[in-house]
Order: sequence, then structure tokens, then C-alpha cells
Amino acid sequence: MMRHSLYFALFAALLVSCGKTFTAPTKEGVELTYHITDNTEKICEVSTGDPKRAAVSAEDYHGPLTIPSSADDYYVDAIGEGAFRGFSGMTSVTIPASVTTLGAHAFEGCKGLKEVVVHSRVQTFGEGVFASCTQLQKAKFRCPLPRIPDRLFDGCKQLEAFDIPDEATAIGDYAFKDCAALQGVVLPSGMRTIGIEAFMGCSSLREVVLPEGLTSIGDGAFQGCDNLEAIHIPASVTSIGARAFHHCSHLTSITVDPKNPVYDSRDGCNALMEKESNMLLQACSKTQIPSTAKTIGDEAFAYCSGIERVSLPSGVISLGNLAFSFCPNLRAVYFPSSLTTIGECPFAGCNQLSSIDIHSENPAFDSHSQCNAVIETHTNTLLYGCRTTTIPSVVKKIGSKAFAACPGLTAIHLHEGVKSIGEEAFAGCTNLKEVRLPSTLASIGLMAFLNCKALTTVEVRTRTPLNIGEGVFQGCPKDCLFVPKGKRDVYLATPGWMEFQRIEER
Repeated sequence: MMRHSLYFALFAALLVSCGKTFTAPTKEGVELTYHITDNTEKICEVSTGDPKRAAVSAEDYHGPLTIPSSADDYYVDAIGEGAFRGFSGMTSVTIPASVTTLGAHAFEGCKGLKEVVVHSRVQTFGEGVFASCTQLQKAKFRCPLPRIPDRLFDGCKQLEAFDIPDEATAIGDYAFKDCAALQGVVLPSGMRTIGIEAFMGCSSLREVVLPEGLTSIGDGAFQGCDNLEAIHIPASVTSIGARAFHHCSHLTSITVDPKNPVYDSRDGCNALMEKESNMLLQACSKTQIPSTAKTIGDEAFAYCSGIERVSLPSGVISLGNLAFSFCPNLRAVYFPSSLTTIGECPFAGCNQLSSIDIHSENPAFDSHSQCNAVIETHTNTLLYGCRTTTIPSVVKKIGSKAFAACPGLTAIHLHEGVKSIGEEAFAGCTNLKEVRLPSTLASIGLMAFLNCKALTTVEVRTRTPLNIGEGVFQGCPKDCLFVPKGKRDVYLATPGWMEFQRIEER
């Protein structure tokens, strides 16, 4: 019994000793906290032992910081998780050669940090070590780095360059996300995978060379790289995630190695096509839709600033969500008789769109009397319109998001016979000033006029106020509501309508 008691006493003493912390100053006089990780071998790390509490106590210090290789006779082997998180006074940091581990978020949010050098003995990196160091300009890594860690430089807006080590085979998720000053990336020949949103928002990135041997590109990997001009997909790439090259507004060239088994850019179309499905996945400003295309993918043409006119070839059967969204110069679209499926908000944010034409023999959709809208034939629902839409008399419903994000729309007068307005039908129509609602209207969907910031006048002809859901007029000025004669008091007492500053009879 005595023997067991002695054993547990020694074990408890060891746990206590390993959990101890102490403080010691750097050569600059900054007090750091050290956490003992091995009392027998005299090893410690720069940390408090609690990832939520930083290891630095200086509040007013501003300047370079040198982390010592030893403190109080203990060998400094690691920078712990969150050790310097949010320490904005540090302008540069020297990490000693004794350190082998950089914990997760170790220097995250050090907004004054401009330069960092990582020595050769570092073997282990946590997630987001230098994330959100918004002034970081130079980072030199002298250590082997087979994989660029997740979120390594996420949000480092001033980072202009980083030499990816030759031995690196993978770039982690969000590794360079929002590195807005990064201009060029050279990927080593051994690179195999690029993670999710790895370079998303690198708006200064002009050139990326993808090496032969690369096999996968993650979701949104290069999304929002506004200045990226050309991309070539090597034969080895067999997996490209959703939105990998979306919102690259200056992209003018997309090519694929002819030996690629999954993708192609057939007939010099300047687009990324999926062979098996004949789906156009990614377009650019110089894309010519090939005659063999069957489907236009989600956001395929989104943010293509050079697109002015689109004529879908006969044979295209499906158009994806937001397919032509935010194309600032798109003026006209033509849909063939083969098109039977249209996704949500295909023209959202297309300020200049003024012509929507559908082949007269299309069985699913029409554009009555050049109304410049997409109407679902069997339900008489106006699915999508533009700034020049004239709503024809056959229309009974305004579909969900039918005019969403259409800033060119200034007024909407719905004719007698329209029975419903779908959810978010006019949401984000920032220049819509006047709305007239007919007496036949039976329902208005949630957030139908959300953020119509110029909407000052609404006229409603229903004598009994409609029960409107939350947020129908959210974000609108709600200056004046005109109602039928004798109905002012009832509108004043009805939720949703009573929010208008002035209610008058007309």
C-alpha cells in the first residue's frame, strides 16, 4: 500500500512540475511567459498553457522581438498555441533555432508584424500561425515544408511574395486567402493538391503556373483573383472544385492540356468543359460556347466583364444558378428551344441587360411580345426580368427573386390579374422608387422588397390589407403608402403596413 502511495505521489508531483509556468524578459525587456513541458529534460514552450491567454504581457511595446533559445535554464522548444495572438506592437520577430514547433494561431492578428524568419529546425506548424498579420510583407522559411499549413497567411493583405519550398506537395485550405498584394505564385514540380480557397481574394495575382503532376484544385481555390489573366490546366488534374476560378473578372484565356481525361477546352472555346457531361464549368471574357455544350454550370460566366451578348447554342438544356450574374456589360441574351431548366437569378447584378429573347418553339419558357423577360409557360409565372421588362397581361405570378439585384429597375406597376409576388422578388433593386400593387394580389413573399433603398412610394389597391410576412419592406424608407378610399384606418392597424411614415387614401 505504501509503495502505491509513493508512486501516485511522485506521479502527481511530476504533473504539477510539468504544468508550471514562469516569466522571463527578452533582450528587449519584454516579459514572456513560459510553460514547462518536460521538467526532466528542462524543456519549455513560450505559452501560458492556455490557448486563450497570450504569453506576452507588454501592452505599450513597439519594435522587434527576439525570442530566446533558453530561459531560466530551460530549453525553448516551441511557440505555443495563441502565444502572441493579437500582440500588435511587435514589428518583426526572430524565432530561435531551438524551436521545432509553431502552435496554431501563434502569431495570429499581430497587426504590426512586417517581417518574419523561420529557422531550419521547425518541423511542426499549427493552423493559422501568421493569419491576419495585415502588415506582414516578408516571410522567409528556411525549414523543410512538405505542406503549406491551413490558413498560414490568411488575411495577410501586404504579403507580396512567398517562395514555396521545392519539397512542398500540398497547399492547405485558405493558406493564402485574401493576400491582396500577392502578385505571382510559382508552384514546385512536386505539387499535387491545392486546398479549398487557398488563393481566394488574391486580387493582385496575375499569373499562376500549374505544374504537370498536380491532381486536384479545391473549391474556390482562385475565386476572386480579379487580375488573373490566363489559366492552363495540365493533363494530370482530375478534380476541380466548385467556383475554383469564379469571379476572376480579367480572365481572358482558359486552356486545358489535350491529354486531360476529365476536362477540355474544345475547339479553342476559352472555357473549362467537363467531358463526360458536356458542362461548361468556367467561362471568361473571350469564351465562345461550343456547339456540343449541354449545360451551363452555376456562376459559369459570373463577373465576366467583357461579355456583352450571349446566344446559347441549340442543344443547351440547362442553365445553372447565377450563371451570368454580375456581368456589368451584358446587354442581350438568347435562349434556344432546347433550354428547359433555368437556375436561380441567372442575371443578378447585370445592370445593362435590356434584351431577353427566347426561341418561339421553346416548350418551357417564352418571352411574350418581346417583353424582355423569362416566363414559365405552363404557370404564367414571370421567372426573371431586367430593367426594360414590360410585364405582359398573361402573367399571374412574379417568381421568387425574379428581379433581385436589378439596380436598373426604377418603377414597377403590376397589372390587375397578378395574384402573387414571390420571396425576394425585388430584393436589392436599389433604384426602385415606385411600386403599384393590384387589387387581385393575394400574397407577397418574405423580403420581397428587401433593401430597395430608394423605394419611397407604394400604392396598394387591395381593400383588405394582405397579411405580409416579416421583412417585406425591410431596408426601405417606407415614406408613403397610398391605399383605397376609406381604408386608411385599417392599414394603420395592420402589422407591416403600419410601419409606413405616411398613409394616404387615393
